[in-house]
Order: sequence, then C-alpha cells, then structure tokens
Amino acid sequence: MALRCLVFRGLVKEAEEEINKFLTTHRVNVLHMAQSESGDHVSVTLIVEEPKPLSEEGF
Repeated sequence: MALRCLVFRGLVKEAEEEINKFLTTHRVNVLHMAQSESGDHVSVTLIVEEPKPLSEEGF
C-alpha cells in the first residue's frame, strides 16, 4: 500500500470543497489529518493510504 501526503489550502469553504471532491473520487484510508489557520485561510494536511489495485492482489 502506498502512502501519500496531501495539503489543501485556501478559504475554509474552498478547502472543504477540495477535500470532499478528493475523497469522493479516490479510494483511500485517511490515516492522519492536521489543520492550521492563518487569518481567514486554512491549511489541511491529510496522510492517506492507497489500497493496492486488485490486479496486484492476485484477483
């Protein structure tokens, strides 16, 4: 399984929309999430695990 680190930055609503878009279009397990704020902007960091494709699992 592969680990990826993703950072979403912007206004709160923009970051929320981008995170939701990513999570609905990718099959991942979220292992860790961190958030920081600066003024009216937010940064959200996700560490995700991508499952192996079925072809690599021998199915």
